[in-house]
Amino acid sequence: MTREEMLTTIEILCAEHGKLNAIVDASFDGIFEINDKTEFTFVNPIFCKMFQMDYETYKKYNFVKVVKSIIIKKALKQLFDGEKRLSVLYFEYPPELNKKKHFELKMMSFKLRDAALVVGIVRDRTEIIRAVKNREYYIATLFKIIKEMKIETKETIYSLAKLVEIHDHSTGKHLERIEHYARVLAEQYYTIFKERDMHLTKKYIEDIAIASVLHDIGKVKVPDSILLKPSRLTDVEYEKVKKHTLVVGQALDVFKGKKDILSLGREIAMSHHEKWDGTGYPAGLYGEKIPLSARLIALCDVYDALVSERPYKNAVSHEEAVKIITGEKGRSFDPEIVDVFMKIHTRFNEIKAKFDDHS
Repeated sequence: MTREEMLTTIEILCAEHGKLNAIVDASFDGIFEINDKTEFTFVNPIFCKMFQMDYETYKKYNFVKVVKSIIIKKALKQLFDGEKRLSVLYFEYPPELNKKKHFELKMMSFKLRDAALVVGIVRDRTEIIRAVKNREYYIATLFKIIKEMKIETKETIYSLAKLVEIHDHSTGKHLERIEHYARVLAEQYYTIFKERDMHLTKKYIEDIAIASVLHDIGKVKVPDSILLKPSRLTDVEYEKVKKHTLVVGQALDVFKGKKDILSLGREIAMSHHEKWDGTGYPAGLYGEKIPLSARLIALCDVYDALVSERPYKNAVSHEEAVKIITGEKGRSFDPEIVDVFMKIHTRFNEIKAKFDDHS
C-alpha cells in the first residue's frame, strides 16, 4: 500500500468513525462501554441523562454503582468470566424512589487487545410498562366487545394477544412465528389425515392458525415481576404462572363447544400445556382427550421457546430443538404430530429466520 493509499484509508476510517459517533450520540437509547472493573470507557449523552450523570465527567462514575442492581452485577460477572457472551435483563431505577423507571438492558462481552470489555444498550420501557399496568381493563373491554358484537377477525384476535405479549418476555415476533408454525404443521396434518379424520377441513386448519396467537392471553393475570424474572421461578411463582391457562377459559366460556376461532382460541389457551402422557396442566388431560388444536400448538410453542433467547436462558439451535422434541414423543407430544413435524421441520427453521426478533 502506498503512502497516498494509506492516507486515503485513514481518512475514510476517520469519516466512518465520525458518522458512527454522530449516530450513537443522537440515539434515543443509552449506550455504554465498560472495562472489567465496571469503569466507563464510553457513554453517550442519553445514557447520562437516564442515570443523572454528568456527561463531561462520566469516567469518574462506576457502572455498578450507578445502576445499583444485584441482578446486573451477577450478569456482568458471567460476561467477564466468559460464562456468557450476551445478556438481556430488565431492571428498575432508581431503587430508592417511588417513581421508578423501567429499563431493558442488553449487554455483550468482547475482547480488544486482550482487554475484556462489555458494551451495552439501555432502552427506556417506562411508558410501555405503565401503559400495560392497565392491561386488565383493556383485556376485559376487548372480551366484552368480542362477546357482545361477535367480532372475531384476525386483526381483533391479534390486538387482544399483543396487549399481553408487550409486557411478557416473549416480545418481538413470537405471535407471528406461532401462527406460521401452526399453519404449516396443521396443513401437513390435514394432508396426511384428512381421509381418516373426516371432521378436518381447510377452514378448521386456518382457524387453528389464527386462534393460536391467543395461547398465552391468560398471562394478563400473571404479575410482571414473575413474567420478567431473569432467573428460575420458585414453586409458588410457577403455580401462579400455571393459572394463566384458566383465565381465557372463564372469559370465553360463552364460546365453549362452538366451532369458531374464539372457541378454538379458548381450548388452545386452556390445554396447550397438557401433555400426551397426562403429566401436564391444568387438568392433567392425556392422549386424545387433549383437543387436537392444543396438541398442535403445544409443539409449536415449545419449539419457539427452545430456539428463542429469553432473559433467563439462551436459545438452542434448530437441530437441538428437533432432537428435544423427538425425545418427548409419546410423553409431552402426540406421537403422530411429532411424526408430522419431522416431515416439515425445516420449514419451522425458515419461519424462525424470517420472523426473527432481530430482523
